[in-house]
Amino acid sequence: MPDSMDSKLNIQLPDAAVQKLLSLDALCIEAGYGLRLLNAYLHELSLVSSGVPYSELGIGERRRASAAVTVIMQDATGEYTVRSDDRGLLSNSALVKPQSVAVLKLSDVMTTKDGVSSYGVGMLDQQLRAAYSNDNIGAIIIDTNSPGGEVTAMQMLVGAVQDRNKPVLGFGRFAASAAYGTLAATDEIIASDKMAQFGSVGAVITLDKAFLEYYAENFLSFYGEDAPNKNAEWRAALAGDFGPIQEAANRATKQFQEQVSKQRPISGGEAYQRATLSGAMFDAVEARRRGLVDGIGTMNYALSRAGAWMQKGKKKKAA
Repeated sequence: MPDSMDSKLNIQLPDAAVQKLLSLDALCIEAGYGLRLLNAYLHELSLVSSGVPYSELGIGERRRASAAVTVIMQDATGEYTVRSDDRGLLSNSALVKPQSVAVLKLSDVMTTKDGVSSYGVGMLDQQLRAAYSNDNIGAIIIDTNSPGGEVTAMQMLVGAVQDRNKPVLGFGRFAASAAYGTLAATDEIIASDKMAQFGSVGAVITLDKAFLEYYAENFLSFYGEDAPNKNAEWRAALAGDFGPIQEAANRATKQFQEQVSKQRPISGGEAYQRATLSGAMFDAVEARRRGLVDGIGTMNYALSRAGAWMQKGKKKKAA
Protein backbone atom coordinates (compact mmCIF):
# COMPACT_ATOMS: atom_id res chain seq x y z
CA MET A 1 0.00 0.00 0.00
CA PRO A 2 1.55 3.35 -0.98
CA ASP A 3 2.53 5.80 1.72
CA SER A 4 0.07 8.62 2.34
CA MET A 5 1.07 12.21 1.69
CA ASP A 6 1.05 12.82 5.45
CA SER A 7 3.54 10.03 6.08
CA LYS A 8 5.83 11.33 3.35
CA LEU A 9 5.90 14.72 4.99
CA ASN A 10 6.37 13.32 8.48
CA ILE A 11 9.99 14.43 8.83
CA GLN A 12 11.58 16.12 11.81
CA LEU A 13 12.94 19.39 10.48
CA PRO A 14 14.95 21.75 12.71
CA ASP A 15 13.20 24.83 14.00
CA ALA A 16 13.92 28.31 12.63
CA ALA A 17 16.85 29.08 14.92
CA VAL A 18 18.61 25.79 14.16
CA GLN A 19 17.92 26.18 10.44
CA LYS A 20 19.68 29.55 10.60
CA LEU A 21 22.75 27.90 12.13
CA LEU A 22 22.64 25.15 9.50
CA SER A 23 21.99 27.42 6.55
CA LEU A 24 23.98 27.62 3.34
CA ASP A 25 25.27 31.07 4.28
CA ALA A 26 28.91 31.37 5.28
CA LEU A 27 29.40 31.87 9.00
CA CYS A 28 32.41 33.16 10.87
CA ILE A 29 31.84 31.53 14.25
CA GLU A 30 33.71 29.55 16.89
CA ALA A 31 31.81 26.27 17.07
CA GLY A 32 32.23 25.42 20.76
CA TYR A 33 30.81 28.70 22.03
CA GLY A 34 28.13 28.73 19.36
CA LEU A 35 26.97 25.23 20.27
CA ARG A 36 26.80 26.16 23.95
CA LEU A 37 24.46 29.02 23.03
CA LEU A 38 22.40 26.68 20.85
CA ASN A 39 22.20 24.15 23.69
CA ALA A 40 20.99 26.88 26.07
CA TYR A 41 18.35 27.90 23.52
CA LEU A 42 17.12 24.31 23.13
CA HIS A 43 17.05 23.93 26.92
CA GLU A 44 14.78 26.97 27.15
CA LEU A 45 12.47 25.50 24.50
CA SER A 46 12.30 22.35 26.59
CA LEU A 47 11.37 24.39 29.67
CA VAL A 48 8.60 26.19 27.80
CA SER A 49 7.23 22.91 26.41
CA SER A 50 7.20 21.45 29.93
CA GLY A 51 5.05 24.31 31.18
CA VAL A 52 7.50 26.89 32.53
CA PRO A 53 6.02 30.36 31.85
CA TYR A 54 7.79 32.24 29.08
CA SER A 55 7.96 35.30 31.35
CA GLU A 56 10.16 33.41 33.82
CA LEU A 57 12.97 32.69 31.36
CA GLY A 58 14.46 36.18 31.57
CA ILE A 59 14.52 36.59 27.79
CA GLY A 60 13.44 40.23 27.86
CA GLU A 61 16.13 41.07 30.41
CA ARG A 62 18.81 39.40 28.30
CA ARG A 63 17.64 41.27 25.21
CA ARG A 64 17.93 44.61 27.01
CA ALA A 65 21.32 43.63 28.44
CA SER A 66 22.63 42.83 24.96
CA ALA A 67 22.13 46.48 23.99
CA ALA A 68 23.40 48.00 27.24
CA VAL A 69 25.23 51.32 27.06
CA THR A 70 27.49 52.78 29.72
CA VAL A 71 28.78 56.33 29.45
CA ILE A 72 31.77 56.94 31.71
CA MET A 73 32.66 60.52 32.56
CA GLN A 74 35.56 62.17 34.34
CA ASP A 75 35.28 63.36 37.92
CA ALA A 76 36.81 66.58 39.27
CA THR A 77 40.27 64.97 39.33
CA GLY A 78 40.08 63.80 35.74
CA GLU A 79 39.55 60.14 36.64
CA TYR A 80 36.89 58.09 34.87
CA THR A 81 34.66 57.27 37.83
CA VAL A 82 31.26 58.78 36.94
CA ARG A 83 29.13 56.11 35.28
CA SER A 84 25.67 56.22 33.76
CA ASP A 85 23.71 53.40 32.13
CA ASP A 86 21.21 55.78 30.56
CA ARG A 87 21.13 54.77 26.89
CA GLY A 88 19.69 58.17 25.99
CA LEU A 89 23.00 59.87 26.78
CA LEU A 90 24.41 58.69 23.46
CA SER A 91 22.18 61.12 21.58
CA ASN A 92 22.07 63.95 24.14
CA SER A 93 25.42 65.73 24.34
CA ALA A 94 24.02 68.33 26.77
CA LEU A 95 23.92 65.66 29.49
CA VAL A 96 27.42 64.32 28.81
CA LYS A 97 30.66 65.84 30.03
CA PRO A 98 33.38 66.48 27.44
CA GLN A 99 35.90 63.70 26.85
CA SER A 100 33.52 60.99 28.05
CA VAL A 101 33.84 57.35 26.96
CA ALA A 102 30.93 55.25 25.70
CA VAL A 103 31.14 51.51 26.42
CA LEU A 104 28.99 49.48 24.02
CA LYS A 105 28.26 45.73 24.00
CA LEU A 106 29.01 43.08 21.37
CA SER A 107 27.77 39.77 22.73
CA ASP A 108 26.48 36.32 21.72
CA VAL A 109 25.93 35.24 18.10
CA MET A 110 26.17 38.09 15.60
CA THR A 111 23.20 38.29 13.23
CA THR A 112 21.90 40.94 10.86
CA LYS A 113 18.35 40.63 12.23
CA ASP A 114 17.04 40.91 15.77
CA GLY A 115 16.33 37.70 17.68
CA VAL A 116 13.97 36.88 20.52
CA SER A 117 16.55 37.38 23.28
CA SER A 118 19.07 39.66 21.57
CA TYR A 119 19.36 42.42 19.01
CA GLY A 120 21.04 42.06 15.67
CA VAL A 121 24.19 44.05 14.95
CA GLY A 122 22.05 46.88 13.59
CA MET A 123 21.57 48.03 17.17
CA LEU A 124 25.32 48.33 17.77
CA ASP A 125 25.70 50.03 14.40
CA GLN A 126 23.12 52.64 15.48
CA GLN A 127 24.80 53.09 18.86
CA LEU A 128 28.21 53.63 17.27
CA ARG A 129 26.85 56.26 14.90
CA ALA A 130 24.98 58.01 17.72
CA ALA A 131 28.24 58.16 19.67
CA TYR A 132 30.04 59.56 16.61
CA SER A 133 27.47 62.37 16.50
CA ASN A 134 27.87 63.24 20.18
CA ASP A 135 30.65 65.84 20.42
CA ASN A 136 31.15 65.20 24.14
CA ILE A 137 31.90 61.52 23.68
CA GLY A 138 35.61 61.44 22.97
CA ALA A 139 36.13 57.70 22.53
CA ILE A 140 34.25 54.40 22.33
CA ILE A 141 35.05 50.97 23.77
CA ILE A 142 33.37 47.86 22.33
CA ASP A 143 33.08 45.37 25.21
CA THR A 144 33.07 41.99 23.46
CA ASN A 145 32.03 38.49 24.50
CA SER A 146 30.97 36.73 21.31
CA PRO A 147 31.76 33.62 19.23
CA GLY A 148 31.10 35.53 16.00
CA GLY A 149 28.27 34.78 13.58
CA GLU A 150 27.16 35.84 10.13
CA VAL A 151 29.73 37.18 7.67
CA THR A 152 27.32 39.94 6.66
CA ALA A 153 26.87 40.96 10.31
CA MET A 154 30.64 41.24 10.71
CA GLN A 155 30.98 43.37 7.60
CA MET A 156 28.20 45.67 8.75
CA LEU A 157 30.08 46.38 11.98
CA VAL A 158 33.47 46.64 10.27
CA GLY A 159 31.97 49.33 8.05
CA ALA A 160 30.51 51.13 11.06
CA VAL A 161 33.88 51.07 12.84
CA GLN A 162 35.69 52.29 9.73
CA ASP A 163 33.32 55.28 9.56
CA ARG A 164 34.53 56.50 12.97
CA ASN A 165 35.43 60.12 13.63
CA LYS A 166 36.94 59.41 17.06
CA PRO A 167 38.92 56.58 18.65
CA VAL A 168 37.21 53.18 18.87
CA LEU A 169 38.88 50.52 21.02
CA GLY A 170 38.06 46.83 21.36
CA PHE A 171 37.89 45.24 24.81
CA GLY A 172 37.76 41.48 24.47
CA ARG A 173 36.76 38.75 26.89
CA PHE A 174 36.01 36.20 24.18
CA ALA A 175 36.31 37.52 20.63
CA ALA A 176 36.16 34.78 18.04
CA SER A 177 35.77 34.77 14.29
CA ALA A 178 33.34 37.52 13.18
CA ALA A 179 33.61 39.16 16.62
CA TYR A 180 37.38 39.26 16.30
CA GLY A 181 37.03 40.48 12.72
CA THR A 182 35.02 43.40 14.05
CA LEU A 183 37.60 44.29 16.71
CA ALA A 184 40.41 44.02 14.16
CA ALA A 185 39.02 47.19 12.55
CA THR A 186 39.37 49.22 15.78
CA ASP A 187 42.28 51.44 16.78
CA GLU A 188 43.46 49.14 19.56
CA ILE A 189 42.45 45.77 21.04
CA ILE A 190 42.77 45.11 24.77
CA ALA A 191 42.28 41.69 26.35
CA SER A 192 40.33 41.74 29.60
CA ASP A 193 42.75 39.27 31.28
CA LYS A 194 45.32 36.60 30.45
CA MET A 195 42.63 33.96 29.97
CA ALA A 196 40.66 35.98 27.41
CA GLN A 197 40.42 34.25 24.02
CA PHE A 198 40.91 35.58 20.49
CA GLY A 199 41.12 34.23 16.96
CA SER A 200 39.14 31.61 15.00
CA VAL A 201 39.77 33.51 11.76
CA GLY A 202 37.97 31.50 9.11
CA ALA A 203 34.57 30.68 7.61
CA VAL A 204 32.31 27.64 7.77
CA ILE A 205 29.27 26.57 5.77
CA THR A 206 27.08 23.89 7.34
CA LEU A 207 24.39 21.86 5.57
CA ASP A 208 21.63 19.80 7.17
CA LYS A 209 21.96 16.42 5.43
CA ALA A 210 18.44 15.33 6.34
CA PHE A 211 16.92 18.48 4.87
CA LEU A 212 19.12 18.21 1.76
CA GLU A 213 17.87 14.67 1.15
CA TYR A 214 14.27 15.67 1.86
CA TYR A 215 14.47 18.63 -0.52
CA ALA A 216 16.05 16.56 -3.30
CA GLU A 217 13.35 13.91 -2.99
CA ASN A 218 10.32 16.17 -2.74
CA PHE A 219 10.97 19.35 -4.71
CA LEU A 220 11.70 20.32 -8.28
CA SER A 221 13.19 23.71 -9.18
CA PHE A 222 13.12 25.22 -12.66
CA TYR A 223 15.74 27.89 -13.38
CA GLY A 224 15.87 30.29 -16.26
CA GLU A 225 18.07 28.85 -18.97
CA ASP A 226 20.04 32.09 -19.18
CA ALA A 227 20.98 31.86 -15.48
CA PRO A 228 22.94 28.58 -15.31
CA ASN A 229 25.01 29.72 -12.33
CA LYS A 230 22.11 30.80 -10.11
CA ASN A 231 22.34 28.91 -6.77
CA ALA A 232 25.16 26.87 -8.31
CA GLU A 233 26.53 25.65 -4.96
CA TRP A 234 23.10 24.52 -3.74
CA ARG A 235 22.26 22.79 -7.01
CA ALA A 236 25.58 20.98 -6.99
CA ALA A 237 25.04 19.83 -3.41
CA LEU A 238 21.61 18.44 -4.34
CA ALA A 239 23.40 16.39 -6.99
CA GLY A 240 25.94 15.13 -4.44
CA ASP A 241 28.77 17.47 -5.50
CA PHE A 242 30.03 19.48 -2.51
CA GLY A 243 33.06 20.93 -4.29
CA PRO A 244 31.43 24.30 -5.08
CA ILE A 245 30.35 24.77 -1.43
CA GLN A 246 33.88 23.96 -0.28
CA GLU A 247 35.20 26.54 -2.74
CA ALA A 248 32.77 29.13 -1.35
CA ALA A 249 33.99 28.45 2.19
CA ASN A 250 37.59 28.72 0.97
CA ARG A 251 36.89 32.08 -0.69
CA ALA A 252 35.20 33.48 2.40
CA THR A 253 38.09 32.29 4.59
CA LYS A 254 40.72 33.83 2.31
CA GLN A 255 38.88 37.16 2.20
CA PHE A 256 38.55 37.15 6.00
CA GLN A 257 42.23 36.37 6.50
CA GLU A 258 43.32 39.06 4.05
CA GLN A 259 41.07 41.59 5.78
CA VAL A 260 42.56 40.85 9.21
CA SER A 261 46.10 40.93 7.78
CA LYS A 262 45.52 44.45 6.49
CA GLN A 263 44.02 45.64 9.77
CA ARG A 264 46.38 44.05 12.28
CA PRO A 265 50.22 43.91 12.62
CA ILE A 266 50.38 40.10 12.56
CA SER A 267 53.86 39.13 13.73
CA GLY A 268 56.40 36.61 12.45
CA GLY A 269 57.28 35.15 9.09
CA GLU A 270 54.87 33.85 6.46
CA ALA A 271 54.43 30.40 8.02
CA TYR A 272 53.91 31.87 11.51
CA GLN A 273 51.33 34.33 10.18
CA ARG A 274 49.48 31.52 8.37
CA ALA A 275 49.31 29.61 11.65
CA THR A 276 47.95 32.69 13.44
CA LEU A 277 45.20 33.05 10.84
CA SER A 278 44.51 29.32 10.49
CA GLY A 279 41.36 29.33 12.61
CA ALA A 280 42.95 28.58 15.98
CA MET A 281 41.99 30.35 19.20
CA PHE A 282 44.70 31.88 21.42
CA ASP A 283 44.78 33.08 24.99
CA ALA A 284 45.55 36.75 25.52
CA VAL A 285 49.28 36.29 26.10
CA GLU A 286 49.75 34.28 22.91
CA ALA A 287 47.36 36.55 21.00
CA ARG A 288 49.47 39.56 21.96
CA ARG A 289 52.64 37.74 20.91
CA ARG A 290 51.10 37.04 17.51
CA GLY A 291 49.80 40.58 17.00
CA LEU A 292 46.11 39.81 17.43
CA VAL A 293 45.79 42.11 20.47
CA ASP A 294 47.75 45.10 21.72
CA GLY A 295 47.51 44.86 25.48
CA ILE A 296 46.06 43.08 28.51
CA GLY A 297 44.24 44.84 31.33
CA THR A 298 40.99 45.63 33.08
CA MET A 299 38.32 48.04 31.93
CA ASN A 300 40.12 50.76 33.88
CA TYR A 301 43.20 50.11 31.75
CA ALA A 302 41.03 50.30 28.62
CA LEU A 303 39.67 53.65 29.83
CA SER A 304 43.22 54.94 30.31
CA ARG A 305 44.08 53.85 26.77
CA ALA A 306 40.94 55.60 25.49
CA GLY A 307 42.16 58.73 27.27
CA ALA A 308 45.56 58.39 25.60
CA TRP A 309 43.90 58.12 22.18
CA MET A 310 41.85 61.23 22.87
CA GLN A 311 45.01 63.15 23.82
CA LYS A 312 46.67 61.93 20.65
CA GLY A 313 43.73 63.28 18.65
CA LYS A 314 44.00 66.65 20.40
CA LYS A 315 47.69 66.92 19.50
CA LYS A 316 46.93 66.13 15.85
CA LYS A 317 44.29 68.86 15.72
CA ALA A 318 46.67 71.34 17.37
CA ALA A 319 49.35 70.54 14.84
